[in-house]
Amino acid sequence: MSNSNQQMKIGGIILCGGESSRMNYPKALLPVGNEFMLQRVVRIVSSVVSPVIVMSSQAQELPELPESVSIAHDREPGAGPLSVIGHGLEVLKDECDAAYVSGCDTPLIHSEFIEMIISRLEENQLAMVREGKWFHPLAAVYRTSLIGPIHRLLSENKRRPLDLAETEKTSFLDVEDLREVDPHLQGLKNINTREQYLNLLREMGLDTITRVPFV
Repeated sequence: MSNSNQQMKIGGIILCGGESSRMNYPKALLPVGNEFMLQRVVRIVSSVVSPVIVMSSQAQELPELPESVSIAHDREPGAGPLSVIGHGLEVLKDECDAAYVSGCDTPLIHSEFIEMIISRLEENQLAMVREGKWFHPLAAVYRTSLIGPIHRLLSENKRRPLDLAETEKTSFLDVEDLREVDPHLQGLKNINTREQYLNLLREMGLDTITRVPFV
């Protein structure tokens, strides 16, 4: 990390309030070896940043999490990730200068992956991974000073994190640079379907010890 980032207090925000419609099963509760997927992502993110908060829907069932992890509920269910990110930044604003944001469905992230993205924040308002014409707003770091701009965009019915990146000073980390620490870009792999989940377990060598919750 740059010297300026080392002096910053960076927390973590993990989004898990989605409907998991393609999985037809709560992704946060998918077993991955001896832990659930949300527990795994929380463990990895917490190894790099602190404090960490989990953003969930009101009635959502969650696995047991460390006492140090806070849980906040979506204020506007279905409003999209920018609204949830803004809420998470509000929760952390008195403790942190910025927050690393992740989904709960990227179980192959690792500490070097997170640290490289954080290192690109520098003097910018946010740092986000870019893959050609695609962007990864849940592999990004957002300053808490973005709360106001997020509210402004939402009031204009602009609800994409990319709307924020296009209006604020943003550092885009190209995936080719990210390959330095993640050669196969495993940290960007979202697990959205049952087939992807079963393939993940096989790739990780955990298929024989994981109790899959569906046939």
